[in-house]
Amino acid sequence: MKDKNKLTKKQFKAVTNKYRSEIGSGKPGLGVKGEITDQTRWIWFDRELIEKVLKQTDETTGGIKFYFGEYDESFTESLGKDYVGRMMLAMVPCNEGDLDKKSANDRGLEAFAFKEGDDEEEDAENGGRICPPNC
Repeated sequence: MKDKNKLTKKQFKAVTNKYRSEIGSGKPGLGVKGEITDQTRWIWFDRELIEKVLKQTDETTGGIKFYFGEYDESFTESLGKDYVGRMMLAMVPCNEGDLDKKSANDRGLEAFAFKEGDDEEEDAENGGRICPPNC
């Protein structure tokens, strides 16, 4: 079974694009049953996952870059249909030097470096418990 906390490159691109075109532009998210009128209120990540991401960064300049996304239908099997259309956060290990725009553009996906040509590379972590539906 695939780790439900992982995002493939394809999923990462899809959820961040979905967020930007819907929620990020002021439109409501679209769920399985239509518009989401009660959007995500909070997202909780456990300590183990946060520490796992931080261990992939420099001890002095490292941190976590959070990307907003919107769950799409690719998560229905692993998380359920109640997640589709709801806001999500993807955690990406990032060092401070990767935050400037030129460096980000050189590496692609706003300082999110996937290995070129590998659509299934899994470097982003998801795994947040959201409310709703978990409230």
